[in-house]
Amino acid sequence: MKKRIKTKRKLKFGYKILFSSLIALSSFLFIFHLLYNKFLVKLDNETLISHLVDYNLNTKKTHNIFYDIVNLNSTNFLLKYTLGVDTLQEDHEELVSGIEADYIEDPYDVKVNEPILYIYNTHQTEGYQKSNNASYNITPSVLMASYILRESLNDLGIPSMVETNDIAELLRVHSWKYSYSYAASKILLEDAIKKNPGLTYFIDIHRDAMSYDITTTTIGDKKYAKVLFVIGKDNPEYEKNLKMAESINEYIKGINPNLTRGISQKGGSGVNGIYNQNISPNAILIELGGQYNNITEVNNTLNILAEAIYHYVKGE
Repeated sequence: MKKRIKTKRKLKFGYKILFSSLIALSSFLFIFHLLYNKFLVKLDNETLISHLVDYNLNTKKTHNIFYDIVNLNSTNFLLKYTLGVDTLQEDHEELVSGIEADYIEDPYDVKVNEPILYIYNTHQTEGYQKSNNASYNITPSVLMASYILRESLNDLGIPSMVETNDIAELLRVHSWKYSYSYAASKILLEDAIKKNPGLTYFIDIHRDAMSYDITTTTIGDKKYAKVLFVIGKDNPEYEKNLKMAESINEYIKGINPNLTRGISQKGGSGVNGIYNQNISPNAILIELGGQYNNITEVNNTLNILAEAIYHYVKGE
């Protein structure tokens, strides 16, 4: 009888030890898993050191370093610490729309000394009608328009450059959505400023996707692609950018009011709302014609646009 009681006591004691051990082990594993997910990430030493260095070089530490290391695989982390973009805002409204074009190499690849004006295309693949260039298998695009505008401005004595890096390729390499285009163009824009500290004026050339009758006007015997200026109201100092747009727009209206569709101020949900215009008070976005315009109509307008920009830069 006594032996049975002792055996039962030993079994109960054993069960208690086992149960306590299981609880302790479970608690340990839970805490370890929690800490591991919070403070560590499976990385090779080279990658970890690289990101630690990037963190230490960053001047805007809004999170604990371990918080950021956990998110090394996220697009936001890579943009923030390796490419210098603090926030990423998706512009759901601005998706691929209308005719698309391939990247076009710069036909006048000549370095301009000390440029003061930077022309770029956040949406480089926005194309125009290709009927006039069908025999050359070329789809004219906003990038082609930028090359033309640069040459016109340089001829007028305004040292200008065009961003020739392929933004679509930048998006592909990093597996970014098309809606990240403004983040990508900002990286290139800021790099251009570092390499060319004299840059003062920034123009982002786009084309609209509206109907032909809305984006086109006829003056005399020539057809012109209308311009529309876009200003991001989510930029805290957008009114300074607005003044630049108003000045150029007024000059164009003075030549012919039908050449311009005016100024569109965009902000709030569904749009980018900044368009990289917080980089400078002299940064604007121009919708040059639409997808149904051809490059001849675009070129006719570019001659006038170059003249208007010239007078703004010269303060006339």
